[in-house]
Amino acid sequence: MNRASVLASIPILTYHKIDTVKEWGLNVVSPENFRQQMEWLREQGYQTVTFRNWHKVELHSALPIILTFDDGYESVYRYAFPVLQEVGFTAVVFVVTGYRGKWNTWDANLGGIRFRHLNDDQLQHLWEAGWELGSHTVSHRALIYLNDAEVRRELEESRAVLENLTGVEVTVVAYPFGRQNARIRRMAHQAGYRFGCRNLWGRTGNEELLALKRIPVYGTDSLKTFRRKLEPGVGHTWEMLRLRAISWPARLTGMYQVAKMKVGK
Repeated sequence: MNRASVLASIPILTYHKIDTVKEWGLNVVSPENFRQQMEWLREQGYQTVTFRNWHKVELHSALPIILTFDDGYESVYRYAFPVLQEVGFTAVVFVVTGYRGKWNTWDANLGGIRFRHLNDDQLQHLWEAGWELGSHTVSHRALIYLNDAEVRRELEESRAVLENLTGVEVTVVAYPFGRQNARIRRMAHQAGYRFGCRNLWGRTGNEELLALKRIPVYGTDSLKTFRRKLEPGVGHTWEMLRLRAISWPARLTGMYQVAKMKVGK
C-alpha cells in the first residue's frame, strides 16, 4: 500500500464547535456527547494521529484516527481540549487566521448568535500540548469563487501566520466549506501544502492527498450514529448517505458570502 493509500485509509472526523450554547444548525456538539464519543473511541482502541506524525504510528497495533476542528473556535479550547487530555488524544485545529481572537462575523449568523475564535495564546498552548495547527485560510471564503490572486493570498498568508506562531512548517489546509477543484488543489500545492481536506462532497479519488475526505460529526448525532461513521457495513453506508444529504446546505454559506460582497460593492 502506497503512502497516499495508507493516509486515505485513516478516518478523519470533522468537528466545529464543542459548546453548551445552542444555535440554528448542526455544528454545535455538546460537551457531554463529545466526551461520550471520545471515551468510546478510546475503549475501541483508537489512537489519534495528526498529519505531521501519522506515518510514525504502528498502524498494525492501533486503530489510527485524525480528529479535526474547523474554524478554530474558543469553545474547542474550553470544552474539547480538557476531554482530549484526559483520554490521551490530540487533534488538528484549522484556523481562520484573520479572525484569531475575534467573533465569527464571516458566518451567515442564523439567529444572531456569535462565537469567538481562539486567540494566539490559546493556539500556542494547543500546539505545545501536541496539537497540529492547519490553515483554514485568512477569511473563510469559498476558494472556488475567488480569482487566482485572492486564492494565493488566502493560502499563503494564513500559512505564514501559523508558521510565525509555532515556528514549524504548516503542511495541511482545510478548504472552507470543503469546496475545492483542480485549480485550488494545484494552488495549494504551489503554496507549500502537502495535504488538503475536503468534506464528503467531491469527485476526487480518495488517494488524492490534497483532497482527503472527512466525516462530519453533528450535534444531532447519537452514540449509535457516531459509531456508524466508523464501523463497516450497511449502517455505515446509510450513514454516509445521510451525512451527504444534511451537509449539502452548508455549501449555501459560501454563495451567501459572494452575494453579500456584491451587495456591499
